[in-house]
Amino acid sequence: MSDLSPLAERYDGLILDLDGCLWVGDRPIDGAAAAVDAWRASGRRLVFLTNDPRSAPDEVVQRLWAHGVRASLDEVVTSGVVMQEYLAERFDGCTAVVVGSEAMVRHVRLAGLRVIADESLVPGADVVVLAGHPGLAYPELTWAVRAAYAGAAVVATGRDRIVPSDVGVIPGTGGVVAYVEYCSGAEAVAVGKPGAHAWRIARERLGVDGPVLAVGDRLDSDIGGAAAADIDGALVLTGVSDAADVQAWDGAQPVVVAADLGALLLA
Repeated sequence: MSDLSPLAERYDGLILDLDGCLWVGDRPIDGAAAAVDAWRASGRRLVFLTNDPRSAPDEVVQRLWAHGVRASLDEVVTSGVVMQEYLAERFDGCTAVVVGSEAMVRHVRLAGLRVIADESLVPGADVVVLAGHPGLAYPELTWAVRAAYAGAAVVATGRDRIVPSDVGVIPGTGGVVAYVEYCSGAEAVAVGKPGAHAWRIARERLGVDGPVLAVGDRLDSDIGGAAAADIDGALVLTGVSDAADVQAWDGAQPVVVAADLGALLLA
């Protein structure tokens, strides 16, 4: 008898969110690691897809192992990975103003862009990269607004207003995007979930031809994004969206709403 639930048995691949699904802040969610182990034991493939722009993929792998979840580098797609591919395709050789962590700055450089460090060059930047991070400071926002106001393209990792943490919700990249858009009059392109770029990369990494299930804790970026990518989405109630949100939601509906990942995947 399989350790997987009848719903899970219907799928060959899994695209799994991190914050709100496997952990909240530094607290692991009960049963999540066991659910991932059962999925792996069935011989099925999975990819971790996160809008968290703060950490490099190797840091995410280390965190997964620390929470008892086995993972390899090629299974992790962060919004930084998505940003790097997007910039490499469209802005190779250009200059960038970056609002983001050191990990995000590395992604921008690996995409072939030169990150501006001289304030006098800010108005001539080709692109502004927006990614929320704990060290966010007013000078970063000022440089971003000045560059965008002068005509630079604006690219963001996502528009999530809030993210879950062990002290409650905290601001997401969406707040940074709103600030820069309002002040500059520019409109940002968001490349992370629910955008198609993130789902395409995750699907390619997954490498399965059969049906795929995406699991997340947000109705907008996870369920709505998966539906737009023609992927079934399941919602777990351990993160941002709750039962009341589900009742009020008029977008694409999840195939199932579960209390947590264990309840969703385990028999």
